[in-house]
Amino acid sequence: MTAYERCRVLLRFADLIERHAEEVAALETWDNGKTLAQAAGAEVPMVARCVRYYAGWADKIHGLVAPADGAHHVQVLHEPVGVAGQIIPWNFPLLMFAWKVGPALACGNTVVLKTAEQTPLSALYVANLLHEAGLPEGVLNVVSGFGPTAGAALCSHMGVDKLAFTGSTGTGQIVLELAARSNLKPVTLELGGKSPFIVMDDADVDQAVELAHQAVFFNQVRASLSACPTLLPVPNAQTLSPRTHRANAAAPGRGRSCTSACTTSSWRSPRPAP
Repeated sequence: MTAYERCRVLLRFADLIERHAEEVAALETWDNGKTLAQAAGAEVPMVARCVRYYAGWADKIHGLVAPADGAHHVQVLHEPVGVAGQIIPWNFPLLMFAWKVGPALACGNTVVLKTAEQTPLSALYVANLLHEAGLPEGVLNVVSGFGPTAGAALCSHMGVDKLAFTGSTGTGQIVLELAARSNLKPVTLELGGKSPFIVMDDADVDQAVELAHQAVFFNQVRASLSACPTLLPVPNAQTLSPRTHRANAAAPGRGRSCTSACTTSSWRSPRPAP
């Protein structure tokens, strides 16, 4: 496909996402447990915007001629990497699909994408929309399975030219090791981290309660930017603590809370302090 054709396919894909927004959002809620308000009001529109952004780049990836001494002519050409292996997590299945697949296809690569075993539905659905938009068969391949089997096979495959992974630091280390042991394929890792929420002495306590709830419990506490730990002076802690009872979770569906159901029952286990 030419760059122009890739651009057109991605733009049609974004249109189809918006046309099927209700179904896509419902699948994301059913799959992941987040509220329908978050899936429909935030994630689906972000996916369409993300796809359109990368569609705009498809025909604008130009080479350049670099200055050189003497009679030398130095020309830089940007070429597709080849087969891009991609592994996405369960916290934002739909958005992670767009972040991974959008740039890879815009640049002319083929993709083998593994969903998280807990949340395959929305990615499989929008992959069908992408084919409906005109993407040729075999350019995008979506597989579901467990990390030690499907994930390890993808990371170790000699026919994969590039890996992109979003997930935990521990799993990222395994991905990097498997890539190195196979064909030394380049790897892009987006891993977890800590984002302290700090309440100062002169903070508005009511506002701090609301913001802390959003920062900590956004997306069922499953976002790489979730606040952990919360740091505040002792007097503020004594004032803030009784007010936190107002932060209530919404059941999956049409709730307006930023918190909803956990994706897996294992999350009910107590988490160790950082």
